[in-house]
Amino acid sequence: MKRALCVVAAAVLLVLGIAAPASAGGDSSLPPGEITTMAGPCGSSYSHVGHYPINASGRTLAYLDVYWSSSAKRNCLVTNHAGSTYGVSLYTQATIRPSGSSWPKCPSSTGCDAGHFSYYAGPVYTPAGVNMSNRCLDVTGVIDWAQRTLTRIHCG
Repeated sequence: MKRALCVVAAAVLLVLGIAAPASAGGDSSLPPGEITTMAGPCGSSYSHVGHYPINASGRTLAYLDVYWSSSAKRNCLVTNHAGSTYGVSLYTQATIRPSGSSWPKCPSSTGCDAGHFSYYAGPVYTPAGVNMSNRCLDVTGVIDWAQRTLTRIHCG
């Protein structure tokens, strides 16, 4: 049931264009101070703050979508299938950590989700009790054979 609700929320975000800001460079995150107000896949207190493509062979296969909760002081990540991979069961992984920490074992209940999914992996969260307000974030997303890792992003 939880995964079905997340799929519906992600689909709504994609239809409304909330999860797809773009920039000329191909990588994007929302400008400082610009956040969405609609509840996303991570929960009602989380706002969408970053949208990064996973590309291979000139195609976008998935997106790393990063969220922030100022009340929980945590980040969240979802790896969303896109284009030709949307709806196709492929190995998909979402992994998140505070910069400088060890990568969590996959799959775990908080920092990594992996498996053969048709729409997304996640949501995954930075560890409870770790205040991310003044820390940087590292994320990794995998879709089939393509991977993207971003380090020291969204530094508080």
